[in-house]
Amino acid sequence: MKIFSTLLLTCFLAFSFQVQAAEQVKKDLKINIELVQKQLDDLISQGGRYAYMQLAKSNGIKPFAAAIDNEGNKIMLEVTKADEAATFSQKILKLREMLKLGADKGDFQAVALFVQAKVPFMGNEVDGIAIEMEHLKGLSTLRFSPYEIDRESEKINFKQPVDKIKPVVFFKDTVKKQRTEKSKS
Repeated sequence: MKIFSTLLLTCFLAFSFQVQAAEQVKKDLKINIELVQKQLDDLISQGGRYAYMQLAKSNGIKPFAAAIDNEGNKIMLEVTKADEAATFSQKILKLREMLKLGADKGDFQAVALFVQAKVPFMGNEVDGIAIEMEHLKGLSTLRFSPYEIDRESEKINFKQPVDKIKPVVFFKDTVKKQRTEKSKS
């Protein structure tokens, strides 16, 4: 009977530890999700303010990027004066290259590329900002934020953004490397 009681107690304790471990995993996951969301929200907020400033000055935006480094600092990236004469596509490629390089070197946790865009909608072209966002944890989204500029009141009205999941590009090699390391352990 003592053996049975000891066995029962051991099973109960093992189950209890499993439940506690599962709860800890849930808490850790929630913390990670909140961190990723906060960092992407910070990029959108910072980039949004910069885009608004550009729109207010010139009714359009030049492509630019934003990133969060490993210390949590927000960084703005633009093409250099030397690249100022480059085409729109060349500027975007240069910014994408800078983001990819920073991600590959492990300098960035989150990145976002902001580009002026027009999207066809119900027979009309809608002005907006296309934002390509990625996080080191694997989240990758494309957002289109439409806006209207009221010329008379000189106000910029942003409308409801549309998000779409996209393949990981900037952190692609980093995410693959992390998955390989996890499968080895």
